[in-house]
Amino acid sequence: MVGWEYPPFQTGGLAVHCYELTHALAAKGVEIDFFMPKTDSEIEVEHDAINIVPVTHVRHGAYVTRQAYGPDFFSDLHAFNNAAADEIAKRCKAGACYSLVHHHDWMTAFAAMKAKYALDLPMISTFHSTEYDRAGMFPNEYQLNIERQAMAADDRTITVSNYMKRQLVEKFGVDEKKIRVIYNAVRADDFRKHWEVKHGREKMVLFLGRLAEQKAPAQFLYAAKRVLQIEPHTRFVIAGTGDMLGYLINLSISLGIGEHVTFIGYLPDDQKKLVYAKSDVYVMASVSEPFGITALEAMASGTPVIVSKTSGAAEVTPHKLSVDFWDVNALAEKIVALLRYRVLSDTLGKAEFADAQTLTWDKIADQTIQVYNEVAKG
Repeated sequence: MVGWEYPPFQTGGLAVHCYELTHALAAKGVEIDFFMPKTDSEIEVEHDAINIVPVTHVRHGAYVTRQAYGPDFFSDLHAFNNAAADEIAKRCKAGACYSLVHHHDWMTAFAAMKAKYALDLPMISTFHSTEYDRAGMFPNEYQLNIERQAMAADDRTITVSNYMKRQLVEKFGVDEKKIRVIYNAVRADDFRKHWEVKHGREKMVLFLGRLAEQKAPAQFLYAAKRVLQIEPHTRFVIAGTGDMLGYLINLSISLGIGEHVTFIGYLPDDQKKLVYAKSDVYVMASVSEPFGITALEAMASGTPVIVSKTSGAAEVTPHKLSVDFWDVNALAEKIVALLRYRVLSDTLGKAEFADAQTLTWDKIADQTIQVYNEVAKG
């Protein structure tokens, strides 16, 4: 398996997915060499069947800013992919070769393709998002071409929602027959033990994610202004980092709601679980969200969620409230409804938690092994 991130080297949900999937696969007897960039962090695994293979340093995480794309970034990218492919080939020659190569997203596609053709290995791609999701109307054509090449070369394409599957078929021309949809999962009980019932005078609405246009944090603030006209004792919390931080701080001030908005930056896992649990509402109104693992984490915390209609997470529970990402009035109305009507909030929170419990990493591992069995050698 080839990935760009693995905890604690992480900037988003990709690292969480790689960690949880490899451990769930290892528990079922799959032996995995996980090729990733070298980091200054110590990578720890909890299963002997997982072997972390670090190759070449990189200077950026998976979710780099538009400004970070440049000679340094692409130099790191190609050095890593070449080194990973060479290391895969070396390990094949030293002993029994791999049954397949499985890579995640565009940053690792070249390594997987080189291994496929040099060693005659079946290749599986998992696409958690595409450049259309990350960049909207102004995609980077170079990255799109890498994604197109990987989708054309692989034997199976895994993606995280039917929303994403439609994009791969319509925008990339992938044969629908080779696409497999496997949702993300969550350790629901890890979040449940942090449930809190104590709330202060202020109610709390949470946004947690990268501060990028894709995630619609500005729409969150415009909706906040409307909510505060009706529910003035409400705190809007924005957790995460990104390019838009300065703009969002200024926007909250210009909207006259600065004293009701708290920016808390990056949260480690334990603090994140507590913030989910203390929130009355979780909002993920992204412009484009192939899945949205944070919505699943909020559901596991018993916190009712409002999600964008253009998100994969909307597929995994019938009990969410959903909005068009551009409709800040509808978003504000639904936030107010969840803040005002405790029966509605409690009913949705409990139902969403039950839905989250059905999405286990054990089940995701079984589905992934089914895909492996379709193509694996030996």
